[in-house]
Amino acid sequence: MVKDKKNLSKLIDFQEENKIFVALLERNLVSFQGLKYQKVRRLLKKCEILFAFLLILQNFLALVSWAQILNDSTQNVYGFSTTFKISEYQVFRKQDSTLQKIDSTLTNFHTFDLVRKNRFLYQDLGHNLGTPAKPVFYQLPLQAGVQWGIRSYEAHKIHPDSVYYYDTKSPYSDFFFVQGGRGQQIAGVEFTRNITERSNFGFIFQRTNTFRQYAVSPNRTENAILEQYKALAWFRFFSKNKRYQLLAHYHHLNSPLKELGGVKNGENPEILYNYQQTEAQLVGEPRSWQIYDRVRLYQEYSLDSTKHLSIFHSIQFEKQRDSYFDGSFEANQAFYLKNALPTFPIIDDFSFNLKEVNDNYQFRLLTNQAGIRTTWPGLGLWGYLKRRDLGLKSNFKDLYRLQNLSENYLGGMLQTTLPFRAHLEVQAEYLLGKTDYLLQGKLSHTLLQASLKSISFSPALIENRYFSRIRSWDYQNNLKNTFAQELWAELQMPFRAFLLKPSLRYQLITNHIYFNRDTIGYIFPDQLQNTLQISQLGLQLNVRVRDFFFENQIFYTRNLSGFDAIRFPEWHFWGSWYYEKGLFREALLLRVGIDWHWRSAYLADAYMPALKQFYLQNDFLVRAYPISDFFVSFRVRKVRTFLKMTHWNEGILSPPDNGYVVTPFYAGFRRTFGLGISWRLFD
Repeated sequence: MVKDKKNLSKLIDFQEENKIFVALLERNLVSFQGLKYQKVRRLLKKCEILFAFLLILQNFLALVSWAQILNDSTQNVYGFSTTFKISEYQVFRKQDSTLQKIDSTLTNFHTFDLVRKNRFLYQDLGHNLGTPAKPVFYQLPLQAGVQWGIRSYEAHKIHPDSVYYYDTKSPYSDFFFVQGGRGQQIAGVEFTRNITERSNFGFIFQRTNTFRQYAVSPNRTENAILEQYKALAWFRFFSKNKRYQLLAHYHHLNSPLKELGGVKNGENPEILYNYQQTEAQLVGEPRSWQIYDRVRLYQEYSLDSTKHLSIFHSIQFEKQRDSYFDGSFEANQAFYLKNALPTFPIIDDFSFNLKEVNDNYQFRLLTNQAGIRTTWPGLGLWGYLKRRDLGLKSNFKDLYRLQNLSENYLGGMLQTTLPFRAHLEVQAEYLLGKTDYLLQGKLSHTLLQASLKSISFSPALIENRYFSRIRSWDYQNNLKNTFAQELWAELQMPFRAFLLKPSLRYQLITNHIYFNRDTIGYIFPDQLQNTLQISQLGLQLNVRVRDFFFENQIFYTRNLSGFDAIRFPEWHFWGSWYYEKGLFREALLLRVGIDWHWRSAYLADAYMPALKQFYLQNDFLVRAYPISDFFVSFRVRKVRTFLKMTHWNEGILSPPDNGYVVTPFYAGFRRTFGLGISWRLFD
């Protein structure tokens, strides 16, 4: 630093000397006006410009050098320990006293696709990035009341509780890129910074590409089946005395998909796993599209300086557009309907092109919630009113439209501290004038986590009534509310060398609504009038031997009733075995290992692209098969990188077990090599 100050002092002295020299030259030029020394004068003027340029350049280089010194010093100060985040879930429950640090580990860094990131607990279309997906096991809905009913892209959306608002001492950015092999690619950037010490903004932008894995065309453009865009922008502000706080975000998901319908004659494994020679079930270029937008704002204000009494308000607007187009409907009619005929009514005063499918639906939902909160040491009470306004329109105009449907809820929540450092949370919500409700409780302790949930929810709009070129129905007077209850408990038993987590889940589901397909070929919503009983025993076992880690998860699930309206594998295994160690004085963190998965055979749900729905089928048995991935990931300071061989064990077993199926007629991913990098900057 002292050396730089001396150089700067010399630079200033040099500039002063140059100014004197140039000034003397200009004075002497006056006496040469009457003489023929114009060329000399112009030359000296050029020298003056050159001197000025050199001085500016030298000053600039000095500033760059000085800035570099500042960067070198701030990089040692700003980093993971100075960048924090918080969610609306925490703020609403007044858990914002402790902010979370961003994740700097290698956990799940190499699992870039939805299915592997969630330990194979999702079913998609062949483990392709961005494709429609559903949970393998039944999940109770989060909200009572009426929903739209198309949920096949729900797992790709960012839930409001998963939106994080940052507090950064310096600008923070994360550049990430994944090249997954066979046309899979993810590229994105995350950036956030504090505007002031009490306000922050940021954004995430991500682009996902997926190529077809079967029926491959020589034309690379035709092989691209999905180009998904995901964006999130957020803003946070709180007052100087922290009595007022505002959180706002905007989320966008754009998912166009070229639909293939799976492999033609895919029930034959010799055809299904012959990726280069297979044909798609759908001909032409059918395509589906979902565009989802959400704007949400949450704000709260403390009425007293002690912050024991507060009012809060949230408003959220959602719009979802679902489209499907097939210009080759006549050629693909057998795929959609088998031997059945379209149930599309012929209307004289409404013109349609009967040779194509062109369905467009736009669902909108406005949710307003306002209430009051009081919190004291060991006790918290919330009371609120909620209103939901729903609307639906389509390209069929008045034939399929919902002008306005309103729902008004009365809700409350209680939090309290129990003996032995246990924490209890109870929430209740009731739809006024109807039988819809939500009641749930959560018990948290160091050694025990448990929850009890009961919900009654109305049939979805698409289940009640639907209008399409392929299939139409009206069950508004036939479908009843679904009642579901769930009990879940998990013990945490830590030992010196391992962690044991046994769990239990028990579900009761009455009047379950699902999509079915009859023997003729029609796909339609159906309702089971009886009660389903599902029990699940789980066990998570994490073992550490020096620098070797063995993480294992097992689920054993049984349907205790005699009705199989919900299908799932009886056994589900997942594991991640790896070696992790810090090298070169902890400058490099290395993780090398394998991930593996196996589940028993079952009749997995099939997928209908035109409806964007998974439905029950009885003909295609998804066989049991072991899947294993090999990976190497490491972190050097703020850069994380991984190399991965997906499905390295392909072809080890003899046919018909030389490959695997995720969804009927959709083969799983082949052996591929992938790599990824995440580079985080804190300046």
